[in-house]
Amino acid sequence: MKTSGVREVKNRLSAYLRMVERGERVAITRHGRVVAELGPPEHATEEEANAGLQRRVLSGPVRQGAANRPDVYPRPTGRLPPRVVQDLLDETRGER
Repeated sequence: MKTSGVREVKNRLSAYLRMVERGERVAITRHGRVVAELGPPEHATEEEANAGLQRRVLSGPVRQGAANRPDVYPRPTGRLPPRVVQDLLDETRGER
């Protein structure tokens, strides 16, 4: 298994995704410690993935969330002018 740092994976994500498509796995490290693995999905189809999730829910280690409720977040009624949006983003992000 190839090992790469977070910054390297972030900067070359497309190349790493091509490796994963070929079936390779990549250990991702932060400060020399493995924090994640990037690899092909364990299940070939969505049905297999859903069946695996259901097994984990029924056996207890996974709790399934509630269904999405679109009524909780009403659609915005209008748009902000682009300059207002940019000012808000600048304020939120601060100096870079």
